[in-house]
Amino acid sequence: MFSIGEYVAPLVSGLVVALSSWFPISPEGYSIMKLLGVITPAYLDYLVPAYLGVAFAPLFYFWRRLSLGSQRALTGTLNSDMRYLLYATVFTILIGYPLLTSLKDFTGSTFTDLINAIAGLLILLLALSLDRFRPVLRKTRERMGEEKDDATILDSIISGLLQGISVVNGFSRSGFVFLGLIATGLPSKRALELSFLIAPVYFIVKLAFVSGWVPALPVSLLFTAFLTAFVTSILTMEGLLRVVDALGDRTFIAVFGLIPVIVYLLEVIL
Repeated sequence: MFSIGEYVAPLVSGLVVALSSWFPISPEGYSIMKLLGVITPAYLDYLVPAYLGVAFAPLFYFWRRLSLGSQRALTGTLNSDMRYLLYATVFTILIGYPLLTSLKDFTGSTFTDLINAIAGLLILLLALSLDRFRPVLRKTRERMGEEKDDATILDSIISGLLQGISVVNGFSRSGFVFLGLIATGLPSKRALELSFLIAPVYFIVKLAFVSGWVPALPVSLLFTAFLTAFVTSILTMEGLLRVVDALGDRTFIAVFGLIPVIVYLLEVIL
């Protein structure tokens, strides 16, 4: 028999890991690990199922797009999203795997939270200068893409490189990739979608090096962490895309960039 209290750790772990995966902070950042350690010291036991839930969420969310893209790929035609996914995956593995191999014992620290905050400041600066740099980048994108806001090879390279770097514990995958994509001239909603689309390969690479969990735990508890992370991820992705529509491009980029800055300042103050 299991008490309701035993489900607190997997529920909290799944919820926090999912939210910190999609916002420009990191599930393994110093502040998030500290928060989880205070709420539920057993959070490491549920890190793997939580990561699995986050990894499967984009596959479910974009299943129709991935299905149509796969069908076209079988006929020898890759649309822009599938090309982006393919190339970004290759660069993520080429950069991320060697980093994890050499830095597998590295743990998130206040330094990584500071880097995430700096990335947030850069996102904020881009929001303030959209009118200046976006027209120039638009013309460049038109030469590289087939249609408006198509993912280009440049998007793939930048996303793959930044996602590969962010596999180091504590760095924000979503913050780095979002920064890289809006810097190429993509609107924030499209940048979010492409960031979501390539997330599964990141978590698969991370899972290969996760340690410290207890696979012998009851399946019901492990599944609770998985399901919580999965559902929270779906709701968060949908929510972020809706918030873009509600706030507008510039305001959303500014707010998104402020999040890691606020997290770091609270960490310093408290």
